[in-house]
Amino acid sequence: MKLSESRQQSKNIIITACVFLIGLLCWGVMLQDLYTKRILSLREHCRLDAVVFADELQQDFSEGESIVKALALTIGNSQNQSAEGLGHVMEIVASRTDIPLDSILLAPNGVVAAVYPDSRSSALGYDIFAEPKRKMAMQYSLQAHAFAVIGPIETTGGGTVMAIVNPVFLHTAGDKESLWGFANVLVKVPDIFAKTVANLDQSGLAYRLEKTGVSHDGYVTILESDVPPTDPVSYTFSYGGCQWHMQVAPKDGWQVMGPLSTAVTLGFLTLIMLTVLTYVLLYMRDREKRLRRLAMTDQLTGLLNRHGLESVIQERLNQDKMDQAIFVQLDIDDFKLINDIFGHRIGDKALRHLAVIMRVFFPREAVLARNGGDEFIIVLPTRTIPAAERMVRDFVSLKKEFNYKQMVYQYTISMGYAVYAANQADGKSPLDVLRDADTALYMVKLRGKNGCCRYAQGMAATRRVQMGFSLRDVVFNLPASILIYDAESEEILFANQELISLFECDDLDDFLAYTKRRFRGIVHPDDYEQVDTSIWQQVYACNLNKREKANDAVNYRIVTKHGRVRWVIDRGRLVQSDFYGRIFYVILVPDERMDAVSDKADQ
Repeated sequence: MKLSESRQQSKNIIITACVFLIGLLCWGVMLQDLYTKRILSLREHCRLDAVVFADELQQDFSEGESIVKALALTIGNSQNQSAEGLGHVMEIVASRTDIPLDSILLAPNGVVAAVYPDSRSSALGYDIFAEPKRKMAMQYSLQAHAFAVIGPIETTGGGTVMAIVNPVFLHTAGDKESLWGFANVLVKVPDIFAKTVANLDQSGLAYRLEKTGVSHDGYVTILESDVPPTDPVSYTFSYGGCQWHMQVAPKDGWQVMGPLSTAVTLGFLTLIMLTVLTYVLLYMRDREKRLRRLAMTDQLTGLLNRHGLESVIQERLNQDKMDQAIFVQLDIDDFKLINDIFGHRIGDKALRHLAVIMRVFFPREAVLARNGGDEFIIVLPTRTIPAAERMVRDFVSLKKEFNYKQMVYQYTISMGYAVYAANQADGKSPLDVLRDADTALYMVKLRGKNGCCRYAQGMAATRRVQMGFSLRDVVFNLPASILIYDAESEEILFANQELISLFECDDLDDFLAYTKRRFRGIVHPDDYEQVDTSIWQQVYACNLNKREKANDAVNYRIVTKHGRVRWVIDRGRLVQSDFYGRIFYVILVPDERMDAVSDKADQ
């Protein structure tokens, strides 16, 4: 490996030296051509700069354009509202702009009737059609239904402004338009060009900006650098009904080449650039490999993702490296509860922990992947199926716990697997076998989780039948009242709709409020002590006799929300939950026989 790298490095040095020598020998011949091309390149660069700065100029005016259009729209929607009543609108608009605003003028029928700020009130009553050039611009704006840029204009205070004007139309009956007047925004010059000038100076460019009126009657210089541009490149564009002419050139002139030593240095720099280019190409190749790896890897666990799994399986099939294997689907039991109770950070920690122990437990040739959520896939190539099955069973029984912030968290997994053989008669593809493993996993879930199961014929049909019944459907439609509560605090953790209806409550919140969220609130006050004692005596007896299940059975009265007293049969079981501790699962069934006896006794 090192010898190959050394040879490649020698080749790179020889190629680089040859390029340098050839470039040095040819440099004299290419000098004139280089000069010409450099001049053309520099001029093209300046032309592009002119285009960019011309676009910046239009952006400089865009806020003023937005203001006059907004005023025109506001007036048009106000239906003949007087200009004087729009002073607050002009004030709001002016306060929200950053352009060097001189003033805002509203001119119904061409006569200025409203001005912002008040310091420009001398313009009130001014007829904007009085000056021929301004009148021509107004006529253009009116005919084109568009804004126009007028100026530069000398103000009475000695300043220079440019005016952005826009016609204002009112919509009358029949969807016709009638001219209301004009909205005018006056911006300060050269302040409006401050950003563009700063960028031009920073770029080392001399510049000249010229414009015509709407009649295109000749250019007027608006802006020019201290050093006029020499032999400039220019860019002409239209904006606001006027033609604009942007000229730029380097401040120091078109100096593109120094003495011959500069050309020699440039040749050396060219070789450096080729070296850098080589590095960039190598970097891009490595980056492509890294991106390909990322596209196939799950970011949370570092295992393959589903796309990566399928790619690796296909690659091994193409290389005939997977004649026989066990495909395993597994997930973390009650993962949603882990997230809900402990938070997603603990859930993510459990996923990463499971990925780590999978890497440690299974051999190097095993393909490990995360299928999304808490689902994982293992492809275990093997020559002996029983040995691979033992490995799967051992992994299920392996204790899984991790520490996080001085707390120990435990979890269990369920695994379903199916056998793949390249020469098997059923002709199943790896993806088919993977689906079989998923079916086997589902069967483990039906049998109580925390186990493993091998796929067998007929499981798919069983799964289809079982999938037709969700836990929600069963709980909702089972004709019995279901209650789950904490054995220590008696806090009610779950109540189904049947139980809520039994207590004549409107909904779960109503039920919890009525019972005060405690089992004590369910039992008739006169029966509670006897019921509580009986339940725990039965649980104690079950534990004493080492019975597998700690069950209890009691009868007692309840009082519904509407005051009705009813008898119920309580069948409960004390269970140790991994997440909630000791809890009671209870089914309550109305005792109609006792209800009848009680009613007869009352009569």
